[in-house]
Amino acid sequence: MEFTGKTVLITGAAGGIGGATAHAFREAGANLVLSDLTLDSLPTGEGILAMASDVTDMSSVKAMVSAGKDRFGAIDVAINNAGIAGPRGRFADMDNALWHQLIAVNLTGMYHALRVEIDAMAPQGQGRIINIASLAGVLGAPGLAAYGATKHAVVGLTKSLAHELGPDGIRVNALCPSYIDTPMLDDINGDDKGKLQSELNAVGRFGTAQEMADALLWLASDANSFMNGQAVVLDGGISAI
Repeated sequence: MEFTGKTVLITGAAGGIGGATAHAFREAGANLVLSDLTLDSLPTGEGILAMASDVTDMSSVKAMVSAGKDRFGAIDVAINNAGIAGPRGRFADMDNALWHQLIAVNLTGMYHALRVEIDAMAPQGQGRIINIASLAGVLGAPGLAAYGATKHAVVGLTKSLAHELGPDGIRVNALCPSYIDTPMLDDINGDDKGKLQSELNAVGRFGTAQEMADALLWLASDANSFMNGQAVVLDGGISAI
């Protein structure tokens, strides 16, 4: 799990999983290129380039990746974590604006990030990309149908790009968390959060952002040199039945 001399780019780095992941990779010695909509919650310090960036804007993503390469010389690992969920509700009652926002951030934003990261990594002959999808990207998600649709698309992109980018030395995988105790979970479930926790099977609790960060360390490490095109589910056993 050693990343000294490596540069790791993380979008959505001010969020629960993003913030824990940034801390974990910094502890492992990596240089960091961190982005979110604002700089307010991004860490700063030696070996860290923090930038305000909007993944829905291709020019903003290009500027962020270009600045990272200029500062550190390469982008070795990209973790595409920026995303939104919205409140739980019936698809038939969904506000049209929320649908378009989900597509813009979770899917078009992923497209922008991937295009720019691939352009940066291909000339290097190596790179590792990890897309943050969701359990809702591999199973049905009643009440979160639109969110699930975007995350299924992320998994599809991951599997397709793993084969396209193999000759360039770039591996692409996805992490699919279930219910993780972060502010996004509050946004999704609101007052029903406690009820949801009591209904979880197997482990019987929410996952933590630190557990997701630990998984991402391994997924991006040299210890995981053969995995490619996989959607790795971390759900405490929810999908086991």
